[in-house]
Amino acid sequence: MCRWICFQSKSPVLLADLLIRPHHSIINQSFDCRLRLDEVRPLNADGFGVGWYPNATEDTTDPANDGSPCIFTSVLPAWNNPNLSRLANKIKSTLVFCHVRAASPGFPISEANCHPWAHGKLMFQHNGYIAHFNKIKRALQAKIPDDIYNSVHGNTDSEWAFALFLSMLKDPNASTFDPYELKSALLATIATINTLLTSAGVHPPSSPSLLNFAVTDGHTILCTRYTNCTTREAASLYWSSGSKFTTSPSGESTMEKRSGKREQIVVIASEPLTFHKSDWCKLPDNTLLMVGERGNVLVFPIEDEYWDPSATREPEVPWWTVAGRIRLGTEE
Repeated sequence: MCRWICFQSKSPVLLADLLIRPHHSIINQSFDCRLRLDEVRPLNADGFGVGWYPNATEDTTDPANDGSPCIFTSVLPAWNNPNLSRLANKIKSTLVFCHVRAASPGFPISEANCHPWAHGKLMFQHNGYIAHFNKIKRALQAKIPDDIYNSVHGNTDSEWAFALFLSMLKDPNASTFDPYELKSALLATIATINTLLTSAGVHPPSSPSLLNFAVTDGHTILCTRYTNCTTREAASLYWSSGSKFTTSPSGESTMEKRSGKREQIVVIASEPLTFHKSDWCKLPDNTLLMVGERGNVLVFPIEDEYWDPSATREPEVPWWTVAGRIRLGTEE
């Protein structure tokens, strides 16, 4: 499975301080991830993508003010792409997505298949997979209008999930979006996928899907940690917030929290970027996290047939134990 990160801040942040310099940065996770449920390999070397929203200027004719994201993708491993380092050390943004890919069997390695994707002002990425996607692909495509269907250039289950999400919106080309319209569309996307899988005879727990979606319009971020199964955990997802995210020259990163000061930064990541347990909250299974434009964080349960907060799920190995930085029962 892949790894991804979402970042939102009141002030522009240098991409390198977020994506490259932390000890367990998303770039390091491309060759040394610790929490993949498949346990096959720690590599996410089948391409990567970075998406960010350019900082607006006062010039109304500036194309950077159109509200759409800029996306850079490559099929090279993230750790071995010099252009990524060059860009990350020069670009600042207040909202960033980054994704390192481990291609699922049957999905070729190509730039068209690298996350994130954009449509108008929207940007989307996915960690996980739709189980037996080949059994529902035609039925899913039938629900997508022609204009959105024709905008799909790759062949991954993830990009088709994005197309389905766009189909749930009143106007995917709108200049502004209500956060709760985005939330409803994302939940409808998950519900439709589940309905199609059931109709195709694909049933958990033998064939669960992992649907960790992230979508943004440049103002609000929505992320899901979800599986259509009550006996196993969803793919890992953590979030952290604070007043300042700092990375020392040695790569030691800390999310600073100042008493009495409103949170300025929110990070959502497949794996924590720092080794400080107190910095991170694990998003519960089958929930949706919403980060508002002011940095406020809301968590909603996804209360469908797979919502069971009392269920005993197959546990994930604690990150801080795998990292070897703390012992069980203690915190750093």
